[in-house]
Amino acid sequence: MSDPSLFSPGEPMLLVDERDRQYLITMPGPDDPVIRVRGEILSPEVLGQAHDGGVISDPLKRRYLVLRPTLEQVVLNMPRQAQVIYPKDLALILMWGDAAPGQTVVEIGCGHGALTMALLRALGPQGRLITYDIRRDHLNRTRKNIALYLGPEHLERWEPVWANPAEEGIAQREVDRVFSDMPEPWTLAPAVAACLKPGGVWTAYVPTVLQLSQQVQTLDKAPEFGLATSFEALQRFWHVRPPSVRPRHGMSAHTGFIVVGRRRWRPESEADLSIAPEM
Repeated sequence: MSDPSLFSPGEPMLLVDERDRQYLITMPGPDDPVIRVRGEILSPEVLGQAHDGGVISDPLKRRYLVLRPTLEQVVLNMPRQAQVIYPKDLALILMWGDAAPGQTVVEIGCGHGALTMALLRALGPQGRLITYDIRRDHLNRTRKNIALYLGPEHLERWEPVWANPAEEGIAQREVDRVFSDMPEPWTLAPAVAACLKPGGVWTAYVPTVLQLSQQVQTLDKAPEFGLATSFEALQRFWHVRPPSVRPRHGMSAHTGFIVVGRRRWRPESEADLSIAPEM
């Protein structure tokens, strides 16, 4: 019987050195190139004997804790060209966006798939995620990251769409939630209003305060939306090495703003009104 704590070829591995530095690698097969970490070769034979939660050594006797990476560790360590959404923001996006198992969700802008992977896990085996992006290379990279870090079975619940929804609209209707990560989310307001069911949640992630302001103003003025809320998250870790207990010198400060709005129900007789009815 095979040992489930051992790693299979092609499976992601996280190596953590004595200084808590993390290295995200893929378990090589017998015919794959060797893996180099900090300039030293880790052979498939050595890595093949590594257990989840165990320790291995390189030729210089430097020791590494070996783990199956969590999604947080994948997001921060996976190769990327585009800036990812940090885990501290991903957690709040999922909570405030109210992503839940079984929902049908539209995502606009995927980068390299950090939010995409978080959504697929939150939606569960009965959920469905449709991702729009204007860059085909981002969709291709996200597809590869989903298959590698979550498993290829998750691709069955993911539909990539190469299109600009701000110009071409969103084909889906009566979706439960919309999540967007793009510079000008307010240009999506008509398309989101058309696809999102009444009571649904639109969560937008933007990097600057001017973008936050524009998005909130758009939600406040549009009769289809209400309850606009905006905030950011700051995260500070602590150094605990008795007798020293203090905040770490560095912290994850501003990385982006989160803007949330709700889709309002409107009777057809109000469909052409430009001003929202009184609350």
